[in-house]
Amino acid sequence: MARKARQLSEINSYTILLKASDTLQFNNHDKQLFLETVQKYSSVLSYKFLAYNLTDSILSFVLYDCDTALDTTMRKIVVSFVNKFNLYHNRSGKVFKDRFVSLPAHSVKDVWDMVYDVHNLSGTEFNSVNNYFDDKYINLECAKQFYGSKENFNVAVINRNNPETLKSKIVKTKIKDADLVSFITREIMPIEELKTLEQGKLKTLLTEIIQKTSASARQIARITSLPLRMLWKLTKKQDNSEGN
Repeated sequence: MARKARQLSEINSYTILLKASDTLQFNNHDKQLFLETVQKYSSVLSYKFLAYNLTDSILSFVLYDCDTALDTTMRKIVVSFVNKFNLYHNRSGKVFKDRFVSLPAHSVKDVWDMVYDVHNLSGTEFNSVNNYFDDKYINLECAKQFYGSKENFNVAVINRNNPETLKSKIVKTKIKDADLVSFITREIMPIEELKTLEQGKLKTLLTEIIQKTSASARQIARITSLPLRMLWKLTKKQDNSEGN
């Protein structure tokens, strides 16, 4: 049976999970080696490493803004780690049970929801939440840009530990295309008329659509035939404003 096609992120950002083969468990040396491997390739493949939670059997982490195709990125990380793992343990063969699991983010806020989710998985010792703003492996500039301060980040983490709010937002409920068309036509204006507006007015109306419908940049672009890059910048700006 053919494998199911991998869901791709509109902003090239993912939560990744790697499960150990049934006969293996990762010790502290292995986990340290994995972190060094992911950090090493962050500059080579141009991605930002935002969070990790490494247990004895599952390696979970968040990659943001990957310039290189995800399959290529993961192949290089996995091959490098497996070679060093096998050499250290004087063994051969596969290390991971299956191909990696990837969960796509569709907005910058999705990415930070993923960071929260990864931090709150089981596993505490090799978890970037423990000393986030002094962690040498992750990209701190992204967190500083989104939260503005260590205090804001800590408040978000504390709130996330509340069982009432600990609900994954990795897979979001999206508005249907027909409902989005209906909303734009009814609440904004006929879709064809959007294309005739000057840039300032158009961006204001598109921001209103994003705020009120939570539609993704790709979905709005598909419905309106407006440039995806412009819509992605608007959704990113909106996500950043909500995070501050």
